[in-house]
Amino acid sequence: MSLLRTLAEQHRRPTGLLGRLIGLQMAWASRQANHWAISLLDLQMTDQVLEVGFGPGRAIQEVARIVSQGRVAGVDFSETMLEQARRRNARGIAAGRVDLRLGDIACLPYGDDMFDKAFAVNLLYLLPEPLFGLRELWRVMKPGGRVVFFLVAKEAMEKLPFVRSEVFRLYSGMEVVEWMQQAGFRQARLEARDTNLGSAFCVVAEK
Repeated sequence: MSLLRTLAEQHRRPTGLLGRLIGLQMAWASRQANHWAISLLDLQMTDQVLEVGFGPGRAIQEVARIVSQGRVAGVDFSETMLEQARRRNARGIAAGRVDLRLGDIACLPYGDDMFDKAFAVNLLYLLPEPLFGLRELWRVMKPGGRVVFFLVAKEAMEKLPFVRSEVFRLYSGMEVVEWMQQAGFRQARLEARDTNLGSAFCVVAEK
């Protein structure tokens, strides 16, 4: 396997020592993306919130501080990231306010209509069937619940050498908006801005 393909696979599902290092890098690089996505959720203190693909768990920490009377759940399909995120959120887990599990968006380990808010940062490029996953997310959202997806814009992602592999699939903001609508979400809208990761966008929608 080439070095670039290895890096791409590690960004998709971090494993081992390299995966732990990538997790540390993600925690630093995604701070601005996390903060923007979270700000668009309009979180309330009692919200039940889900993050899909929580990585090293820094955004989980930020959300848990805001929903002080609610609960934060998360799924990620990397055991290495689950380990990092659980360490970072040990206090919230011990208090019963944070629940982090191994899993992915294609088969969420939750019942119907459970969450008020949900978000994902830099996730959709890595899904083989994004629409299938979005329909599963729709299932676990409460009626009126809000979802936010953050992605770096296609033209900015194409500048990253390791992205030029078959691991990543790059999409425009309007493609994501259309998928949200097909999955059953309503009032899907697109917001764009420049970030430390380059040109980026958030898609915001409601069930």
